[in-house]
Amino acid sequence: MPPCSSDQEAPRPRSVAALDSGCDRSGELPISSILLRLQYACGCCLLTGATSARPVARAGVMFDGMPQTRSRSELDAGVLLWAGLQPDILGVVLRFLPCLADRARLRSVCRQWRVGVQGHVQVLPPPLPILVLPEFKFSSLSESGELMPVRHVPVPKEVAADDLRCVGSFDGWLLGVTPSKERSQKCFRDTDGESFLVNAFSRKVIRLPELCNWHLPVVNGGYEVHFCANDIYRLSLCQVVLSSSPDSGVKYIVAAYSNHKGVSRIALWQPGMMSWHYWSGIDIDGPKDLAFHQGKLYVLLRHRTRLFTCELEEDDRGFMVSRVELCLTKLPRDRPYQEGGAISCNMVVWRGELLLIIRHYTHDFRNREVLRVEVFALDVNTKPYGLTEIHSFSGDCIFVGSGGCKSFSASLHDGVEGDLIYFVPDDWKPCDIFVYSMRNGRMRPFAAKLLACYFGVPEENLDFPVWLLPSQ
Repeated sequence: MPPCSSDQEAPRPRSVAALDSGCDRSGELPISSILLRLQYACGCCLLTGATSARPVARAGVMFDGMPQTRSRSELDAGVLLWAGLQPDILGVVLRFLPCLADRARLRSVCRQWRVGVQGHVQVLPPPLPILVLPEFKFSSLSESGELMPVRHVPVPKEVAADDLRCVGSFDGWLLGVTPSKERSQKCFRDTDGESFLVNAFSRKVIRLPELCNWHLPVVNGGYEVHFCANDIYRLSLCQVVLSSSPDSGVKYIVAAYSNHKGVSRIALWQPGMMSWHYWSGIDIDGPKDLAFHQGKLYVLLRHRTRLFTCELEEDDRGFMVSRVELCLTKLPRDRPYQEGGAISCNMVVWRGELLLIIRHYTHDFRNREVLRVEVFALDVNTKPYGLTEIHSFSGDCIFVGSGGCKSFSASLHDGVEGDLIYFVPDDWKPCDIFVYSMRNGRMRPFAAKLLACYFGVPEENLDFPVWLLPSQ
């Protein structure tokens, strides 16, 4: 499905009467007439990508489906067209709209869209992934595997800030942070202040605590892990992952990786805790990738094949790390690229398995190029963990970014290519953005304009994009 572009023009939409006369002899509306109704109501033809004289980009339809600038008369006219549409037909229409931006246009004119979703909850696939860019700008992935035009999503007023940045996501939730209000003082410079979870669609906000002073020793064999909450040290969050969605009804855990002036920390929080708890004391320095799997927190060093598993326990003060174990130290011996070369490692949970994704690079630090990509399934029942190389995701796709890696069932959408890994910038050296095919091992460019904006910009002035995979 081609993206909708505000630069294209289309003939004037058909009148309401003309659209209402589109019934067949049985009195039922064919799907083509239904989509024409959507074209008239939303100002955008979803099948051709053409727009009306009032471009959708200027109309300001947000991802929660609430229009910003359309007049009440225009909105009421669009809603009237959909008033008599049966929920079953709505479910069919939604299946023709894999991109969330298109589904949002339907929601903006169809008040009973939720009924259509509920009736097709088992068959309606989730929308295609969204890339959250700096300044909370969204770009949906299209069926062709390219990014659609960028749309700005307003942030709730209580958390809006010019220097707000996104560091993680889960389903429709994003975790945002703002700089510390005390950053004028030297000891708090380049640190984060407020942090919160915000639902990009319902706009619900969950505020997370700041940091204060508390210490708790945690023993792991010969190691002593110092567990702290809100010390004078301030966190600068790089990545945040959640154990489950805040909408799931179960108690979820938030794990954050911080790197402030070369000092790495892992911090934990869950609802009910009055402060973040962070731990140190074990040599897990350097950039990290985090993932929850089977009730444990996994910590992977990005540029070395070192994987740690962290067992979590809960007491009256909240969750804490009770045991840390090094479970992987090297790749299989038969691999042509060994420790010492330039590598970048990520983790992703895929169909109940924990996968290790490794990018191998040339040794030229200034002009590094990707040599190859390897994917291994981890056997968590052996010590150290076993590795089995895989060459297929069974039609699924993997999305790698700074806010954690995500898996997506691409096979649920007709025409969407599977067995791909989408890489976007998640580290400064190198700054990757490409698509890798598991089927043939080939790499192709992806979103070249996005990559261009990362050249020549100071690191402190630019955030990495985060993948968002909403459930509906």
